[in-house]
Amino acid sequence: MSRFPPPGLAPLGHRNYALYWVGQLVSMSGTWIELTATSWLLYQLTDSPLLLGLNGVFRAAPIFAFALIGGTVADRVERRRLLLITQSSSVVTSLLLGTLVVTGHVAFWHVYLISLVNATIAAFDAPGRQSLFPMLVPRGQLQNAITLNAMLFQTGQLVGPAIAGVLIARVNVAAPFFVNAVSYFAIIAALLAMRIPPVAVRLSRGSIRSELIGGLRYVRASTVLPLVLVMEATFSIFGHNQALMTIFARDVLGAGPEGLGVLLSSIGAGAIAGMVVLLLVGDIRRKGAFMLASGALYASVLLVFAWSRSFPLSVALLAVLGFADATWGALRNAIAQLVAEDAYRGRVMSLILIAARGLTSASQVETGVATALFGAPGAATIGALAIGGALTAAITRGKPLRDFTAASPRPPAAQAAMAAGGES
Repeated sequence: MSRFPPPGLAPLGHRNYALYWVGQLVSMSGTWIELTATSWLLYQLTDSPLLLGLNGVFRAAPIFAFALIGGTVADRVERRRLLLITQSSSVVTSLLLGTLVVTGHVAFWHVYLISLVNATIAAFDAPGRQSLFPMLVPRGQLQNAITLNAMLFQTGQLVGPAIAGVLIARVNVAAPFFVNAVSYFAIIAALLAMRIPPVAVRLSRGSIRSELIGGLRYVRASTVLPLVLVMEATFSIFGHNQALMTIFARDVLGAGPEGLGVLLSSIGAGAIAGMVVLLLVGDIRRKGAFMLASGALYASVLLVFAWSRSFPLSVALLAVLGFADATWGALRNAIAQLVAEDAYRGRVMSLILIAARGLTSASQVETGVATALFGAPGAATIGALAIGGALTAAITRGKPLRDFTAASPRPPAAQAAMAAGGES
C-alpha cells in the first residue's frame, strides 16, 4: 500500500526546514522574476547580444573572488545571522534598480553595477544557505532534503519568468524589481522564526586564510569532488543561460517578453517533473551513473533545440532540457553533500557555487561572442558538442564519479538531536 505523505516529503515534517523551504520558495520566485526582467531590460537598453552577455562578467567576477571566502565564513559563524544580513541587503538593491527604471534614469551601466553588488552578496549568501539546510533535518533525510531544496530553484524558474513576462508586458519593466524586493521578506521572516539549537553553531579559532587553504586541500584530496567540479564547470560554461534564451526568444523564434517567460517557465516545468521523479524513486544507488546519463540527455536535447524554429517544439524541448538539468543538478548536489564533512560543508559548497553559478554567469559572455560569430543556433550547437565531449571523457576515464554509489549515511546522535530540536 502506498504511503501518504510520500517518504520524500519527510523533511517538511521538521519545523525549521518547513519554514526555510516555504520562505525560500517565495524568495526564489521573486529572484527569477528579477533575473528575467534584468535580462530583458539590458537587451532593451543595448540591443546588443555582446553587451547582454557582458552582464555575465559582473555577475560572475564576485563569485570567483569571494565565494570561497563566503564558504569559509559560513563554516565559522552562525549561518542564520549571515543569511539575515545578505537577504536584507538584497532588498535594498532590488528597490534601487526598480526606482532607477521607474524614474527613467536607468542606464545599462547601472544594471552592470547592481549585478556586481548582487553577485557579491550571493558569494556569501549561497554557501550559507547550502550549509544551513542540512542542519535542519536528520542526516538520514539529507537525500530527500537536497531534492526538495532543488525544487525551490526549479519552482521559482517555473513561476518567476512567467510572472515577469506578464508584468513587463502589462505593467512596466520596473514592476518585477519591486515584486522581488517584497519577496525577500518571506525568507527573512522564516529565518527569524526558526529555533536552531546553539550546537548548530561552530566557531572556529583558525584564520580565514588557513581555513580557506584547508578547504581547498580537503577537496583536492577527494577522489570524487574534483570530478564533480570539472563536469559542473563544463555544463555551466556551455549550457543554456538567460542570455541565450533571451536571444532565441526575440531573434530566432520571434517571441516577445511573454514568449521568453514561457520558454523559461517550460524549463522550470520540466525541472519540477525531474524533482518529482527523484522524490518518488527515492535514494538512487548508482548516483554517479544516473547523473552522467542525465547529462547525456541534456546535451542531446540542447543540440536539437539549437535548430528548432517552431515555438511549440522549442517549448517542449526545453521542458525535457529542464528535466535533465534538474536531475543532473540534484544528484551533483547530493554527491557533494554526502561526500563533504560538516566542518567543510560551507567551503565545499562554495566551490560548487563557483563552478555552477559563477561560470554560468560567465557563460553569458561565451554566448554573446559565439552568437556574434556563429549566430544563436551555432552558439547552442557548440555548447551541446562541448558538453557531449566532456561527458564522454567522464564516462570513459572518470571511474570514481561514474561508479559513485554512496547512500545517505545514518544520522549521528548529535545530528539527530539537533534535528529533533526543530521538529514541529
